[in-house]
Amino acid sequence: MTPKDPARRRPWTVPVAGAALSALGLGLALTTTYAVPSAAGAPLPRVAAAAPAVAAPTCAPWQTRQAVPVGVTLTPRVFPTDEPAARASTARPSASTSATTSATPSATAQSQVPVPRPTAAPTPAKPPKVRVVCRNAPPTPFAHPAWTPETVVGGSRLAESGVVVDRPASVPAPPEVYDVSYVVADLDTGEVLAAKSPHAWLRPASTLKTLTALTLMPRLDPRQVVVAGQDAQDAAGSRVGILAGNRYPVSSLFDAMLMFSANDAVYALADAAGGYSATVEAMNVTAREVGAHDTLTVDPSGLDDGAQRSSAYDLALIGRDAMRLPAFRATIAKRDSVFPGGKDKRGKTWPAFHVYNINELLRHYPGAVGIKPGRTDRAQHTFIGAATRGGRTLVVTQMGSITGSWRPTAALLDWGFANADRVTPVGRLVEPGEAAAPVAVPELPELPTGGATDTGVGTGIAAPSGTGAPALVAVPASEVTAYDRTMSLVVLAAAGVGTTGIVLLAVALRRRRGV
Repeated sequence: MTPKDPARRRPWTVPVAGAALSALGLGLALTTTYAVPSAAGAPLPRVAAAAPAVAAPTCAPWQTRQAVPVGVTLTPRVFPTDEPAARASTARPSASTSATTSATPSATAQSQVPVPRPTAAPTPAKPPKVRVVCRNAPPTPFAHPAWTPETVVGGSRLAESGVVVDRPASVPAPPEVYDVSYVVADLDTGEVLAAKSPHAWLRPASTLKTLTALTLMPRLDPRQVVVAGQDAQDAAGSRVGILAGNRYPVSSLFDAMLMFSANDAVYALADAAGGYSATVEAMNVTAREVGAHDTLTVDPSGLDDGAQRSSAYDLALIGRDAMRLPAFRATIAKRDSVFPGGKDKRGKTWPAFHVYNINELLRHYPGAVGIKPGRTDRAQHTFIGAATRGGRTLVVTQMGSITGSWRPTAALLDWGFANADRVTPVGRLVEPGEAAAPVAVPELPELPTGGATDTGVGTGIAAPSGTGAPALVAVPASEVTAYDRTMSLVVLAAAGVGTTGIVLLAVALRRRRGV
């Protein structure tokens, strides 16, 4: 048997060593280069144990989830300062905390008293469970075009967002309330004393019934008798209990609509005024006549239908003009009224009954004279209120509130009565036929995104490119941390090891080919 050539029995240790060194160098370089360091080169923190998951309820579109700390009891919201989070931020340390702090020995005392070491690590306490609840959230206003300030109805300042008030330092700011939008104005002079986003487009809910009354009261005889249709009996939302086929006086229908906010009474009145569509069109015409150009009526009852909208400023205009109607003013001030009964389709006879006024401001605020509350899921709470004190009558309109309490309205009225003569009006309620619709700001053509841009020379920051790529920031050399220097040395060492391995591998392969 022919012996093998000794030159071919070369060991594979050299090429294997070269390949291993190459792989080691490459892996070290990659893992070091793409590692994510902590800030300022500090060691990476240990991963904390995840808190137990809290089951989140499914909330309605007009609600938001809120985490409730342990021991906190949720109460009906009235003012933002009453929220548990606001109280917790200003709470003082408890007595147990103070006692623990005062009982801790000083550094000197601790150095003199031997401290025994614990024999076993204490068992970590379980994190307290947090309740997650659904709470009503303030509605988001409809989008509207930007207006030329000088064309805004009521004055240019009323185009502003947020609280608008012109007061000296001696006058306190208006009370903080949950309202997305509000207006405080003098009902007689029309002076707007304070406002918050007064022209924001929001859903009006049943405050729109004020416009329904302003439109239909001059058109209908209060002694007229209306035969209710099936659409009135089947009305959604709040109802007084109208029965189709029965006869109802117009005056009683207005009582039910304005006092009890009855939607079935609205549809019966609309039928008497020429029908649903004719009533909606007449309401939109009336809104334009009084200068309420933010208002669009879709459903005369105020239910959340389509793009139906109004604003706190428009509600003030509508409320002021409605208060000029003696029949309207008398109706909204009633505490209760007798509504006629009727006979249903089964032949059962229902007797007459009392209808009460749901406006709580009338019962709680001295001098209150109206006007109309409202609420739907998407609009949340809306309100038009008015009160007289010292010969002055103020109107307050509120939209997008998450509280149905009368107290925020009372707080705004108190502020208005106390400071009406000390603030400068920020606008005024226009008279009917005086103001045209605001003019939208002309849209500027969009500039091209490409082309030359400022290089930012001398600023240390590169200008953003026209392609939308992130701008590059020049970092001074003095800000390079020790971690960065260490990383650079490690990368260089890894590159050296990898290069050595590659050279050894190449030499071994070359010698093998030569053999």
